[in-house]
Amino acid sequence: MNYDSSDKRRNVMGHSGIAQSAKLSADEVSSLQAAYSVCSAAEQFFRYAATQVANSNLRYKFLQLTKLHLNAAQRLAQTCATADTISQQRSTLSTVKSWYQHQAATLAEQSTQHTMLAELAALLQQQIRSLRQLTAGLHNREIKIELAQLVAELQICSDQLQPLLKVLPPSRK
Repeated sequence: MNYDSSDKRRNVMGHSGIAQSAKLSADEVSSLQAAYSVCSAAEQFFRYAATQVANSNLRYKFLQLTKLHLNAAQRLAQTCATADTISQQRSTLSTVKSWYQHQAATLAEQSTQHTMLAELAALLQQQIRSLRQLTAGLHNREIKIELAQLVAELQICSDQLQPLLKVLPPSRK
């Protein structure tokens, strides 16, 4: 069977990318860029976090979140271009991205892990709320569906992660 490069990309990612052929407004492109940058930062954070935690259930959830964010980033990457304006959702996503990047840089320090895990539950909810608002403001149906799927998957992982974060032992200071 012969594949052209777009067929191969579609088979590798499971999707042809978010609205690959759809016309996007500058505001939609900007929103997608914000979502992409959060997914990229979150994927790197969760990948590294999985190597740093001792709890196997938590490690499994972190690996699941790594894969979810990686897949979303790959789908979003095809439609990201330059952006003009930044809305409140994009600003929130930028804050979330910065948190992921900062935590990934300091995760190896045992003293910061407990604090990071305590903040993670609230951060995921903030990310989910912001992505929901961003999705509601988009006009392109294909993009809305893709981002809604990402939000739903994040919500499921977050719901499963919450009990694991609550039973962690207090930090040893």
